[in-house]
Amino acid sequence: MSLYKRGKTWHTIVVVNGIYYRESLGTTDKRKAKSLEQERIEQLKKRAPDPQKRSKSYGSMTIEAAIKAYALERRAQVSPRMVAYWTEQARPLVTFFKTLKLRNITPAHLSDYQNARIENGRAPKTVNGEVSVLRQLLTHARLWYRFREDYKPIPNNKPPVGKALTEEEQARLFEVAQSREDWIYAHAAATLAFYCGMRACEIKGLRWQHVDLSSGIIDIRRSKTAAGWRTPTLNDVCKKALVSLYAQAQLIGAADPEHFVFPWHGREQKIDPSRPITSWRSAWRSILRKAARNDEGEVIYPGLLRVRFHDARHTAVTTLAEKGLPDWVIQAQVGHVAPQMMKTYSHVRRLALDQAAAALEPTSLSPKREAELIN
Repeated sequence: MSLYKRGKTWHTIVVVNGIYYRESLGTTDKRKAKSLEQERIEQLKKRAPDPQKRSKSYGSMTIEAAIKAYALERRAQVSPRMVAYWTEQARPLVTFFKTLKLRNITPAHLSDYQNARIENGRAPKTVNGEVSVLRQLLTHARLWYRFREDYKPIPNNKPPVGKALTEEEQARLFEVAQSREDWIYAHAAATLAFYCGMRACEIKGLRWQHVDLSSGIIDIRRSKTAAGWRTPTLNDVCKKALVSLYAQAQLIGAADPEHFVFPWHGREQKIDPSRPITSWRSAWRSILRKAARNDEGEVIYPGLLRVRFHDARHTAVTTLAEKGLPDWVIQAQVGHVAPQMMKTYSHVRRLALDQAAAALEPTSLSPKREAELIN
């Protein structure tokens, strides 16, 4: 719900039982408007839900307005991160469909959107994710039935892009990452990703109240989904990185329990510990560029030139899988990993397959069979 002023009179925008209402409250007094708004909401809640009215209400909206109304209605049922995801995914939809109302979108429009996004170089997974948000809106507006026969998601035939770094590459990466003080947050983030298996969103959402250095346990309550909530154990290298961050946080007054471990950084080194860091991308790219080359600028580790930050998690899961830990132990430490993704993680590095081939080789062959293989 929200209040806004038009002229001298206060108006309200609310979504109740799936119906979008925009009404005048008939007062110029903001305090009275707040009271009237609550009274109006209680009145509307007593009305029985009407699917036809919801369809009419959402059907008359543009995608931009529908996303705002949908997020407003679902705010108690989903996380703020999900609302942010809807908003982000809807941006290219808003740009493409502009002022077109939901009720006027056709299967042909949907196909045109898919083709346009693919022609602009977007990955099938990206386009399917965007369309899934539009599908949610159309389903909520009781309009998706028009598309069921014709809609087909774009096939994603690309192989997984994740890679796992070798121990030598990791050693080089961290040697460079800890060489400069202004890379302290990127270094600590990489440590938690490589050696605790944390996602970037989990690292950004970490607060000091979630970290217990004495027991070596970290409480993760912000993840990709609720399935990622967990309490993994910290090894010594992760504890050391967090101890360094805590010492830094104490110096800048950012060590209260509710403060973020990775605080927001603004221009001129302005820090706000009540907000999470938005990105360490610049530092991460600088680290990779330097780690891949020697002092003369020659590339000595070409594999480090195209490393995504998420590859740190790939490396962690691959390491655990190659060392033979059961899937349930891996998931308890690093969070939910889908069975199909476990297959990806467990064969990323060729060394594991080489060892498997050696293990399957018979101990002895008949002289005749040996001769056949040689020839």
